[in-house]
Amino acid sequence: MATDNSPPRIRLILVMALGTVGTLFVLKFVFDSYFTFMFEGEAKAKQAIPAELLKLHEEEAKKLTGSPIPIDKAMGELASKGRESSALIAPQPSQDDGPLVGWAQGVHAKEAAKSGGGETSKEAPKADAATPPSTTAATVGDAGAAPQKTADAHDGGH
Repeated sequence: MATDNSPPRIRLILVMALGTVGTLFVLKFVFDSYFTFMFEGEAKAKQAIPAELLKLHEEEAKKLTGSPIPIDKAMGELASKGRESSALIAPQPSQDDGPLVGWAQGVHAKEAAKSGGGETSKEAPKADAATPPSTTAATVGDAGAAPQKTADAHDGGH
């Protein structure tokens, strides 16, 4: 049986390996750029022309140019007279109590405390007419604030 006792051709192996790695490296960038080019082309082809948006822009342009007062003049009047000159754009106080929910320093919480209509929490004992209000009773919405000491007969009102 014949065997090959010649030394391995390392140079040929290295050249073939480097050539393969170089080819794969170049092909990666070629395929990436091809994919990007094709993907962007398909995305642009699938985009519909925004007919409703164009119609809206046309209507807005008509309103801006067809108003009884030119925009420049209206801006000048607003700058000279201020917002209070027109009831349509004058600032109005908000009646929204949403941001004040749970906030003990809110206007409504202060009004309730002054009128004595503040609710007490479940932990606080309910006082009857014969006993003075507790100095540590927590009101709903106090958010863990330190209890305020009230003046009573035990400390001489100090």
